[in-house]
Amino acid sequence: MSSFFESELVRESLFELDDLQNQLFIDVMNLPFLDKEGKKEHLERMKEFLEKQKLFIFRLSLSDDPEAVEMKEKIIESAKMFGLKDGQNINDFFNIMENSIKKLEDSLDI
Repeated sequence: MSSFFESELVRESLFELDDLQNQLFIDVMNLPFLDKEGKKEHLERMKEFLEKQKLFIFRLSLSDDPEAVEMKEKIIESAKMFGLKDGQNINDFFNIMENSIKKLEDSLDI
């Protein structure tokens, strides 16, 4: 394991991301059964997950550790499944995701 991933802060971030991702998966499976409040909680988890992803990508970007560089590249490749376009800045993509979540929140306030 590289020194980047030996960092307690990085390991904690990965654990938090994994935990949130698991919670979001459970939410998605139960989405049809969630009431308005449950859907709002789900959107809050989505926002928290997105913020933690942004922070983690930033940390990866600051590192020249080969494993960190490789992980960043893999994350960017994975983001393409969710709409990231070739050559698009990952931060622009995150902004689009934030706007999408905001629109979903606004639609629940009806």
